[in-house]
Amino acid sequence: MNPPIGTSSRGGGLAPRRGQGRGGRYLYFNKPREPLKPDLTKHPLGDLVDTISASDLDVGANTTSHSTEISGCKYVSSYNWTNDASSTIVVPGKPPKWTPLAEPQRLKEDSGQYFRDLNAAKNPSYPMAPAVHAVLEKDYHYHTDEIDIFACGSTLGNLLRFARGMDKPFRFNLQVIKHTVFLIRKENDPKQFIEGVRGYGHTFPEAYTTWSDPKNSISHQRIIRYKFGGLTHLLRFESDGYIPDLCPKDTTPPPQSSDDDTKNNSPEEDLILSSQDLIIGSLPNTPRLTIKTPKHSSSSTTSTPPQSTLFDLKTRSGKHNKKIDMTDILPQLWLKRIPNFITAYHDGAGLFTDICVQNIETEVSAWATENAAGIKKFAVLLQELVRVAREHSPLGNDTLLEVYCPDKEKLEVRMQFGEGNEALPYWLRERWEEGSKVFAGSSSDDDEIGGGDDDGDNCGGLWLPNRYEEWYSNENDEDFGPSRRYRSYYDSGSEPDYTACSASDCGYCGRCSY
Repeated sequence: MNPPIGTSSRGGGLAPRRGQGRGGRYLYFNKPREPLKPDLTKHPLGDLVDTISASDLDVGANTTSHSTEISGCKYVSSYNWTNDASSTIVVPGKPPKWTPLAEPQRLKEDSGQYFRDLNAAKNPSYPMAPAVHAVLEKDYHYHTDEIDIFACGSTLGNLLRFARGMDKPFRFNLQVIKHTVFLIRKENDPKQFIEGVRGYGHTFPEAYTTWSDPKNSISHQRIIRYKFGGLTHLLRFESDGYIPDLCPKDTTPPPQSSDDDTKNNSPEEDLILSSQDLIIGSLPNTPRLTIKTPKHSSSSTTSTPPQSTLFDLKTRSGKHNKKIDMTDILPQLWLKRIPNFITAYHDGAGLFTDICVQNIETEVSAWATENAAGIKKFAVLLQELVRVAREHSPLGNDTLLEVYCPDKEKLEVRMQFGEGNEALPYWLRERWEEGSKVFAGSSSDDDEIGGGDDDGDNCGGLWLPNRYEEWYSNENDEDFGPSRRYRSYYDSGSEPDYTACSASDCGYCGRCSY
């Protein structure tokens, strides 16, 4: 019989389950491993731009007037990665449902290889692009100019550790796109595997959770929005699943039909949205990313579970009655606003007879109170990063930065080495810069959308600007960076001038010069 929420036959002990089961969660390790350090030989550092020291945060924490409470948390969008042969996401996504077995069954131990960063492994040139696309797909007129920081749980988690005085080297890329500072996780290799994994961090959720639509999902990625430290954040993170018993009864509105979603769209929006699958499938090169929508339309398969139903999941052997060290887990639950925690103990050979499902908000709140000083430094750190990034990325300057943490004493803000890596493909970056304004396409009077000009991508009779090709044509590039840069887009803040533009070169960006 399954234990009720908040109870455990072990008396409430919490257990670690670190894994990339389903492609995104760290598996349980038999013994501690040395944390990976940034490989500065493979990816050298660029020129130093600025330094933020730990002592700077001490001073700032004593003078900041910004709130260090997370407030106004709202669901924004989501997507699921699938196990299709090509890199494919489904927007919106849905986490797997907690469906415990009626009777325990002995499970096989995990086998296979697991990526450290699924988003980078699946879309190495632009790991944050799927999240940005999911946001704009959910709300075409999303007010992007209101967002100060767009990050993932890993980058914010590393910054929170640094603010709390923990010594763990890390690095990530940083780029300002209009008003928003993008923080992009950077491993030594986008397709780096976790080594030496063992345990049941993959087979347990396979047995105890169920995917709905699409059933071939391997990871649910969720984007939420909240205020913290005087800044507005969009945070992308992976959710292990949701508890259906916690879903509100008879309060979930029926999902909008596709007609409702698009009835207020402009003709240009209708063109882009309706031809999206065609765009990706008809380009001459192998698609970099395929974007789909759920096949089903019933409320039970398309409604998004509220944040209050999400859980994080850990597994552990119960042979030695060891409790988990929550040092790294509670901060992540605090950042991601995940209120539920499931621990599953096995007998050492894959039989899970002790499973605890509990609300952990009280423990997370207690952690936040105990770590108030570190959280205040974290708020100051984010404010400083935003200030430095915007200061070195004025309008018209396409600056690619990187943050490197060599130790617990300082953060270094540097130029990216060499050509660098853009945060987003050109067309998606342009869409983010447009903010809530309607994206009017990129056709001139001579090259109308729907025309037969061969200078564009002809997809079933639809003329499409070549900027779409940029995202999907670089899967063989080394260093997971784009093969070209679009500096001309930022050369001027004046009105568009199509005189020097062409469909083949820029897709009529309106900002080219001779």
